[in-house]
Amino acid sequence: MKGFLRAFIAAGLLLFATGCLPDRPVQVKPLPAPPAEQPVANLPSQLHQRNWTGGLNQGSCVHASLVNHLRWLNLFELGERWRATYSDGEWDSRLRSRLDAADTDYSYTVKADPRFLDWATATRRGAILWWKPAHCCTFVGWVNRDGRQYAAILDNNYPGRFELTPREQFVRLWAGYGGFALTVLEDPASSLPYPSYEVIE
Repeated sequence: MKGFLRAFIAAGLLLFATGCLPDRPVQVKPLPAPPAEQPVANLPSQLHQRNWTGGLNQGSCVHASLVNHLRWLNLFELGERWRATYSDGEWDSRLRSRLDAADTDYSYTVKADPRFLDWATATRRGAILWWKPAHCCTFVGWVNRDGRQYAAILDNNYPGRFELTPREQFVRLWAGYGGFALTVLEDPASSLPYPSYEVIE
């Protein structure tokens, strides 16, 4: 037992002597957080779902938009199941019934209320909405540029980029296209990591 105790103490002294314990406090200074990512639902282009034609020879823009939205919310399994199950045209009440059947919580508006999109941006979730004639796209947040605010849209007919429309014009046109928007109530992807401090020499 004494031999074990002596070996333990010797090992501890060796660790101390070889510099495993700091000989002085480490000085650090905090770094400011970077500006918020824009758009907030910045789905990587490799994950953008392109529109596809279903068995009825109709576009599947609602389903493609929802798949993009689900991928951003880390619901990849549901997104792929949705992609394999549904296609062709869709309308808001049937979409909600299908989400209910999938036991998926969501919030929605049918009144083109910009406060809904403010909330979708503030929570970093984004939304899907009626945008352009007989079309559905993914709203990925409001973007501020040169003192103006724009709606950033991922159009599944043109994946790989975001389209910007000034807020007032966007809300007016969105109302004309029916005013529907829907957000699935799950947590979005994490924000991009950044260094929060640096060591002072």
